[in-house]
Order: sequence, then structure tokens, then C-alpha cells
Amino acid sequence: MDPAGPSAEAVWRYRADVWRLASQLCQHPEDAEDVTQNALLKAAQHLDGFRWEASLRTWLHRIATNECRMLRRRRAPLSLDQMLEEAATQQRPAELPAAGPGPEEAAVEAETRRQVIAALASLPERYRTAVLLKDGLGMPAEDVAAAMGITVPAARSVLHRARTALRAALPAAARG
Repeated sequence: MDPAGPSAEAVWRYRADVWRLASQLCQHPEDAEDVTQNALLKAAQHLDGFRWEASLRTWLHRIATNECRMLRRRRAPLSLDQMLEEAATQQRPAELPAAGPGPEEAAVEAETRRQVIAALASLPERYRTAVLLKDGLGMPAEDVAAAMGITVPAARSVLHRARTALRAALPAAARG
């Protein structure tokens, strides 16, 4: 750990990681780009405020999470139908490997993926953020807590509730 703090170069090395989080939280590629740029710029401008209480990656994720929240607050909330429609249109087409599943299996996988995306979109923002940080980015609970600005027990509780809500939102076939 550098007692002087990280450099602006170190902040920019996390661009792809911050963008992945922002693209999951914001659900619009343009918004993800804006959030990523804003988060990295804010981090670079406030490097003197970084105190090594968490990793640089966690600090950047927290800034990006806050940027996504602020973006959502500035916009009118989407209806459930709009969220489901957006989730369906953002789905990537299933790619069939040369020696992989047949068309029926690929269609089932694509439908399952669509259902999971729709179920994630239906979760409250706090739950969706926790699941994406923990399960999507593989962060430990301690880093999830730091990124969300809550205690570790609270993060574990939010994750438990989020996963319960996610299971309830998914049809039995998609739960695997």
C-alpha cells in the first residue's frame, strides 16, 4: 500500500471493471459510459481523499454505484413493463458453438437468460446492486458492503433477501 495514495494512472487501469459494473447497474450502454467516465474523473480528482480503508477497486465501485443512483434519481422511474422490454432488447443473441448444444437447447438457454435479466431488473435497486457486485463481479461480502456503504452483516442480509426475491421472481425452469 502506497501511503501517498494511488495515482491517477492506477484509477484509469480499472476502467473496464468499473464499466462492467456500470453497464449492469445502469442497463443502458450510453449511461454506463457516462457513469464510468464520471466515476473515474471524480476518483482522479479526489485521490487525496483515498484513505486505504478499502481497496482502490472497492472505492471506485462505490463511486460508480453512487453515480448510477444519482443518474436514476434524475430520471423518471421506469414501469415494470418498460424494464422487462429493455431487458429483452438488451439480450445478446445466443451464439452456437460448433460442437455445442442444438437449436432447442440454445433457445432454452436464451429464454432462461432473458428470464434472469428480467428478474434482476424487477429487483429493487439495492438488491440488484448487491447481487451484481457479489455474484456478477465476484466481490467478497466485505467489498460489497464497502461499495454499498453498509456494514458486512447488512450486506449479507441484503444479499440473502435479494437472492430470495430473485428466486421468487424466476419461473421454476429458470432456477436451474
